[in-house]
Formats: sequence, structure tokens, C-alpha cells
Amino acid sequence: MSISDVVIKEPRGTVDYAIEVRNVSKNFKLYHSAITGPVKELLFFWKREKYFKSFRAIRNVSLTVRRGEIVGIVGPNGAGKTTLLKMIAGLLPTDEGEIVVRGKLTALLALGVGVHPEFSGRENILFGGLLLGMSPETIEAKTPGIVEFAELGDFIDRPFRTYSSGMKARLLFSISMSIDPDILIVDEALATGDSYFVRKCAQRIADLCNSGATILFVSHNLGQIQELCSRAILVTDGSVVQEGKPEDIVAAYNAWAFKREVQKVRAVASSDLRMHSGTGEVQVQSFTMVNAEGHRIDGAYTGEPVIFRIRYSSSLPDGTQVSCFLGVMRVRDGQWLGEVSTNYYYNPVSQMTEDYELRLGSSGEIDVLFSPLLALNDEYSFWLMIQNGPTVYCEYKNLGRFFSGRAGNIGDRNAAYWQPCVFEHRPDREMRT
Repeated sequence: MSISDVVIKEPRGTVDYAIEVRNVSKNFKLYHSAITGPVKELLFFWKREKYFKSFRAIRNVSLTVRRGEIVGIVGPNGAGKTTLLKMIAGLLPTDEGEIVVRGKLTALLALGVGVHPEFSGRENILFGGLLLGMSPETIEAKTPGIVEFAELGDFIDRPFRTYSSGMKARLLFSISMSIDPDILIVDEALATGDSYFVRKCAQRIADLCNSGATILFVSHNLGQIQELCSRAILVTDGSVVQEGKPEDIVAAYNAWAFKREVQKVRAVASSDLRMHSGTGEVQVQSFTMVNAEGHRIDGAYTGEPVIFRIRYSSSLPDGTQVSCFLGVMRVRDGQWLGEVSTNYYYNPVSQMTEDYELRLGSSGEIDVLFSPLLALNDEYSFWLMIQNGPTVYCEYKNLGRFFSGRAGNIGDRNAAYWQPCVFEHRPDREMRT
């Protein structure tokens, strides 16, 4: 089956839908060996043996996009978002179902597609424009605007291979925008640009939509989805799970991602109760995370109150005064977020105003309340030390794990923590408005 048999391109006409996806499915063959697998399948076609396993990337997906809509698609890596966009753009055939596209479509799916690495940026404008179906005269007329929008300076006359990923995104987006398409498909094209250019592209997308264009937009930046889109679709495991208002879909995706990450953490969450150093006169029996109702949890949302509960046993005399230190580390890169302590001296930015007098019994529980939890959307582990002056009774590393989930717009994985704040302005003189 050819791609032209699957993607039906119709004139704009009066039909309200710019894109219709009808019961579409897509399978891929996953070979054990990328080289010998297909060769063996060809040479031994008469055998019943299979040299691959079938992977269903898209599962009976149906969706529609109205003219003039900006529709966002969200979902985890491997959900099938890019495969779906490639089929809509006519770059991949479907195995089942059909896709109807009404209008002139431009797709910005990957950096480096439709350009030559040895050509300069200016030469690639001509090359890319020809691939998009523009005449040389049209490209020549549009080139100054493309160059101005891309803002590459002298690099516009240097080879494309010398560009950074952000510069490549600038040029490719500028070329794609120049055609004024009826339908624009964008797959993470704004992920590599700097914040200034991302805002510029977002405004260009909004202008396109206001002019009547239809935009299908994939991004892991949930803020962009809520800001740009009029409707959103959640895709997981090759299926459309939910569609609706962007804020509702973002909330649904956050809840889905939170549940999945907590399950992953739970699988490895058993605390490492091997003492790293210390006299051993104090030992940790368990380390758990509980919510405000006292129920054990493996994850919480940024901004919520959580309690980290330390159950201990001690061979010290009853009433021995100790200091307790609890440190937090981000698992993926080892980034140290900081520590809290019963000593006010080590907690100058906490809610404490004086030392907390901690005197141990033979056993008991120590609760450390984080109210609210400032750690952002990520996985964390703990360091714990209990001591008295220079004497360390116990030190533990990798003491338990937990996941902090995104709540609403809170949660940028490039930041270290979330800081709630309130702005107040007091002008020196009364302003005229």
C-alpha cells in the first residue's frame, strides 16, 4: 500500500475538518538484528520461523482537527505521537484506517530534515523552499523575511553543519513558517530554541492561527500546550486516552505521569538500611514518607505538606540529646538540594526559630515535616546523620526514595526547587493611569 492510498488530500472546500484520522493503526517489525534479521527473512521466506516481533505503535486512533484550531498532543516518550504526526504528514503509510487532510500541509518534525549539511543557511532556504513546493522567484522574495526572522547574523552564510541545535531550529522554523500553510504540524520544534526565540515562534503560531491556519502541535512543555492550544489530546501506548481543554489534559497527563513514576519508585524504594559510618549506637529501622493524614506514600506533589518518618532504635542512655540532619539529593544527576537539621544554626532559611531539643529513647519515631514540599518534578533520595558533637552515632546514604510530582504549572526539571512568593509594589509617587 502506498502512502498516497492512505493520506487523502482533499481541497479545502467547505468541510469543517482540516484533519480526520479514522481508525488508524501502525505496526513495526522489531528485528533481533537490524542487519541479519531482514536478510534471513528474505532468504528463508518459506520457513515458518519469525526473525522479528511485531510492535503496534498506533492502536485504532481516531481524531479530528477543525479548521483554525491549535491542537496540542501530549504524552510520554514512546507513546506514538511522532509516528502519528508522520502518518498525518504523509511520511509513513498506515496499516489500517485512513487519514484525510484538507489543505496545504507543512510539517516541522525533525532537525536536519530537508536541509543539506554542507549548504549555507541561505542556500538551505532555497533548498528547503523548493522541497516545500515554492518557485525560485517566490523563495527569493521571501528570503529577506526568513533571514530576518531566524536572526542568525553572519551564520546565515556558513554551513548548516556548523550550527548549534538551537540555530538549526531557528532556520528550519523560519523556512517552514514562510509558506503560510493551511495546516502546520510541529513536533517538539520549539524544544531546542532559546526562550526569546521560543516566545517569538509562539507568537508566529498564534498569528497563523488567527489568520485561519490549523496547527497540530506536540510538546513536552506543558506550559506551551496550555498557552498556545485551544484543545489538547493525551496519547499513551499508541492510543488516544483523553481529549478536551488543555488545562484538563495537562492535569490528566500529570496524574498519569505521577502514578507511573511512583510505581517505578516503589519498585526500588526499599531503604538502604546499611549504615555508612558511625558508632552504631543509633540505628534506623525504617524510613517512610507519609501524607498529612498519616498514610504511607511514595510520592507527593510539589507544594503539598509531607512528613518523612524515621523509626529508630538506640542503645544510648534514655534522654541522650542528639542532633539530626536530613539531606536531599536528586537521583538522576546527584544534585545536592540541601539539608535540614534540628540545629537552628544549620537551618537559617527554615521555619525554625531556635534549636529543636531531640532526646532519644530506646526506640521511637522522628518526623520531619516539609510544609510545603519545594522539590520539583523528579526522583530524590536521602542522606541521614544523627550525632552528638563530634560523635556520629549513625550515617546513612541512599536512605529511601520518593517522587515529587508536578502540580498544575509548577515543575521545571531544569530548576532545583520551587519557591512560592508574593509580589508587592509600592511606587514612590502616585501614578497617572
